[in-house]
Amino acid sequence: MFLGGITLIGLIIGIVTRHCAVWTLGALAVGYVFTFWLPRAWSAWQHRQQRKE
Repeated sequence: MFLGGITLIGLIIGIVTRHCAVWTLGALAVGYVFTFWLPRAWSAWQHRQQRKE
């Protein structure tokens, strides 16, 4: 849902600025990072912190 919302915002900005593909794909990439990679990095960081203790 978050990824779709970010992509939709990118599409709207792209329509306004007449660079639809650039803004849509950029927003899709940013949304992908936020929904997939940041939670994985956060859990890996927490796991590493638990090992130190």
